[in-house]
Amino acid sequence: MAVDQIAQITAIAILPAIWSFLWSPLADTGLRRRSWIIVASVCGAVAAAVAILGIRGPVALLTALLFLANAFTGLLSSACGALLTAMPESLRGRSSGWYQAGNVSGGAVGGGLVIWLADHAALPTVALAITAAMILPSLAAFLIEEAKPIRRALGPQITGMFHDLRDLVRSRRTWLGLIFFLSPVGTAAVQNLISSVGQDYHASGAEVAWVTGVAGGLLSALGCYIGGVVADKMNKMVAYAVAGGLAAVFGLWLAFGPATPFTYGAAYAGYSLGAGFAYAVYTALLLDVVGKRQHAAAFAYSALNASGNASIAYMTWLDGVGYKHWGARGLMGTDALANGSFMVILLLVAFFAGHHWHHDGKTTEA
Repeated sequence: MAVDQIAQITAIAILPAIWSFLWSPLADTGLRRRSWIIVASVCGAVAAAVAILGIRGPVALLTALLFLANAFTGLLSSACGALLTAMPESLRGRSSGWYQAGNVSGGAVGGGLVIWLADHAALPTVALAITAAMILPSLAAFLIEEAKPIRRALGPQITGMFHDLRDLVRSRRTWLGLIFFLSPVGTAAVQNLISSVGQDYHASGAEVAWVTGVAGGLLSALGCYIGGVVADKMNKMVAYAVAGGLAAVFGLWLAFGPATPFTYGAAYAGYSLGAGFAYAVYTALLLDVVGKRQHAAAFAYSALNASGNASIAYMTWLDGVGYKHWGARGLMGTDALANGSFMVILLLVAFFAGHHWHHDGKTTEA
């Protein structure tokens, strides 16, 4: 399958990450949020397993199944985001770092293991492994101490959600935050395509699995930890722009360095570290915008997170276009140019408009 076609499938499959705010109110109602985490994980795992079993079928069906799996993942993200908003403000950076460490490293390590397993096992075994990898960790949600949801009549509940969302829309932090969330900075879109371009750097299948899997995942986790600490210590908007600089530097190395396995491994190692840093700062910045919400925490988190996921989708597509026209160097150069350009723009926004962030006041708890 051509890399640009993989990019198109990936871009479509992650669209629910943009639209998940439409069904995210489910995580604000009925069950505890920890229960929604488990329900979403089980349903997403089933859809992913069926996609694996039907990998040799029509591309449209494969895309639809991956789309469905990500729809459930969006609900899981909403529930997790709502739980994160309850953290004290002084710990939001580090909480974001640990959360994203699990997110990016789990995805990378899991992806690398699946690439390896696909070369050594039958499809039913791969599907079973996917199911176990998605469901078993979610059971840890039972360990979260969470109060029972307050039972309200539908009318007052909708009114409370409306007040929360009205306050969010009126906040200057929200509109400033959207400039950052919708930018290419922090998307780490190369991660969605890096395993497809190993042959362009003459990397073996084993190196691709290692670099994009365990090694990349652990480095991303380290980057998340560093980003979380930094987000608690300095201006989050400036830290976010710095993440764009890191992506640009290592993207340029991948674009203009020798097409060797060393370039593939070493440059992507740096890119992974920067990606983890970016994801942690992104989440910390998003939590600052959302604040504490009694009625619509999941909805508010998902609505803003949709903008960040939209930028991942368009950058994945744009990087794929770069590959289609100029090969691996075009892919990496496109990503580096987008991140580097917007790093400058975001630094200017932070410098000239940052005072609005600090004088916006605290969000209300309607």
